[in-house]
Amino acid sequence: MQYIDQIVSWGLEGSGPNHRIFWLKGPAGVGKSAIAQSCADKFAARKRLVAAFFFSRPNQRDNPQRLFTSISYQWAMKRKPYAEILKSTIHDDPTIVDKELRHQFDHLFVSPLRELAAKGEGISERVVIIDGLDECADVGAQQAIVQIVAASIRDHTTPFIWLICSRLEPPLVATFKSPQISAATHQEELTVSRAIDNEITKYLTDELAKIGTEYDLPVPWPRERDIGTLVNLSSGLFIYASTVVRFIGDRGSLGPESQLQTVVALATSVAKRSTEHPLSELDFFYCLIMQRIPAKILQTVQWILLAMNVPVVQTDVEYSREFLGLSPLQFRTACRALHSVMEIEEDKIVFYHASFMDFIHDPQRSTQFCIWKDSGIALRTELAQRLQSVCNDPDVEPYYLLCSYSSQQ
Repeated sequence: MQYIDQIVSWGLEGSGPNHRIFWLKGPAGVGKSAIAQSCADKFAARKRLVAAFFFSRPNQRDNPQRLFTSISYQWAMKRKPYAEILKSTIHDDPTIVDKELRHQFDHLFVSPLRELAAKGEGISERVVIIDGLDECADVGAQQAIVQIVAASIRDHTTPFIWLICSRLEPPLVATFKSPQISAATHQEELTVSRAIDNEITKYLTDELAKIGTEYDLPVPWPRERDIGTLVNLSSGLFIYASTVVRFIGDRGSLGPESQLQTVVALATSVAKRSTEHPLSELDFFYCLIMQRIPAKILQTVQWILLAMNVPVVQTDVEYSREFLGLSPLQFRTACRALHSVMEIEEDKIVFYHASFMDFIHDPQRSTQFCIWKDSGIALRTELAQRLQSVCNDPDVEPYYLLCSYSSQQ
């Protein structure tokens, strides 16, 4: 993909005196995270990567306090002299992980790197990747992170160059427009465009061929015209293509051939739709996924999705399961129904992309499947009452506990 080649060239050949920040921006679903991961792999292979941090709101990786600490930890795993200084720094001040971001940056990077340079152990230019900055929970922190990075470039306090990927949220747009930051930044915007059809075609061909081999399907599979249909359905969205691959490869289905035909049949229905929403095709596919959930477990699936939004409930599988009163088998069976959009990884619920939770929250996009729809009041009330009993606080309003953070109702 052209953006991967461009970013890798930027990171390997040296950014020069300007443009030590590369801002890759664009709407949800266009492939920013996929590009960031590919670039991280390529930089790591060439020993040019300091660290990569992937913010994810639905997976609760949205705490800004964990950004610089995670980057420092990853870098310490690769460079022993830095690790020794970092260990001493944290020993002297264990509260550093809770300090404000600028303090963290100075004590985790600026001071240790200055000490290394004084010992003749300085490092050459290296890449740091921050993906999904717009999914950081604190908007002010999003802006502060960019400002701190830009200040380090202006003052030459670190040898790092920064790939930052995010949506075009107004606060971030305003921050990157400021003169000092824009002067240090190269910007590229990904759009929902059919110009990347060739890349999507290659991705679908390669990934579905792997599934075909796994199931010993006759070669060639799928047919070229089916690949073309899937590319048209994707409409320039990498997230659509990757979700389709997981859907077709679902081991809990009747097999990849049946799954493929289910998706291909969407082409007729999608052709009848007329909408300006850039994610309309993806929403239509998400609706298909929800429609295929057996009626007997749909409410349980909705319970799990609702529980992901309760501040005191985390994505920890055991905690969520016990909170919902489900057996291990019931919980995992319900999660299997969402195989195409989420997985259980090391006892954590992990969503592949924030767009699904955005979809399930928005009644205009998910219609009858929206977890905040009026018809779901009884479901929310029952779950909120369960939450109140778990909290064991009769003075806490259960509905407030469940929905206090949300304005989507």
